[in-house]
Amino acid sequence: MTIHSLEGELKQKISDAYSILKNYRGGPNQELDQYYITEKTSLQRSLLVNPEDYDGKRVILLGDMDLTALSIGIMSKPKDLAVLDIDKRVPEIVFKMKFKHKIRTIRYINHDIRIRMINVLKNQFDYIFIEPSMTKEGLELGLSRAVQCAKKDDKAQIFFSFDIEEEKKELIQKMIDKMKLELIEVLPNFNKYDVKTPLDRKSSDLYILQAKPDSKETISDHYFGPLYYRESNVLPYPYLCECGEIYYIGEGGDYKMIEDLQEKGCNNCGYNEKFLYNSSIKME
Repeated sequence: MTIHSLEGELKQKISDAYSILKNYRGGPNQELDQYYITEKTSLQRSLLVNPEDYDGKRVILLGDMDLTALSIGIMSKPKDLAVLDIDKRVPEIVFKMKFKHKIRTIRYINHDIRIRMINVLKNQFDYIFIEPSMTKEGLELGLSRAVQCAKKDDKAQIFFSFDIEEEKKELIQKMIDKMKLELIEVLPNFNKYDVKTPLDRKSSDLYILQAKPDSKETISDHYFGPLYYRESNVLPYPYLCECGEIYYIGEGGDYKMIEDLQEKGCNNCGYNEKFLYNSSIKME
């Protein structure tokens, strides 16, 4: 995969805007598993596509505290440049991109990817960028949401940034195969970070994927389980009933599997449908 070049005044314009916006961004929110990539990586990520190829196309970034939308919006003219995020700092950043930096087609969508994908966003985008939580749950949920947004018949491209322990990397290929995506290329250690990730590294891989007409997500509805790194690696998992009763799932817990709890139902109220993982980040 060619990383396209950008020189002169346009590159400087992006760098100047980035320097201003990163002050509004502030530091990473580790509650949301944020680990910012470097300014250079943010630009290089946008240049995986020839800037002219963005023109007239629809682009969505499922999370963008890395400010990749800034580069895309300044160097090209996409028909739609959507930033979907739950970080409360993002609306102001997008507002400044739109009016101060003249990126007219950029828009902000307040949406938690654990909630089922908004219908009007499904099968709509030519280019999708996502870097989910670096957990096996983040892998499946992130890819699922990207697939839902991708134009299947037009072979949309998905730029999926992810890191995982070497011995678990086959999980990524299994998930790609399960969703019937085409793996175009893997760029090892493409993403460079200012600080270490939970895996004690300062880089991660970028997967370039292509949607196909028969590509299909594995999580189509709400997701009720653990997602973030601090959640995924602590057992047993706490799950909350609608009446407020808490049950612990996993080795040493009340039940080994969430399905066991759903089959028996809540001891307090009898509820036996979807139990919500008791995360510090609440689904709204």
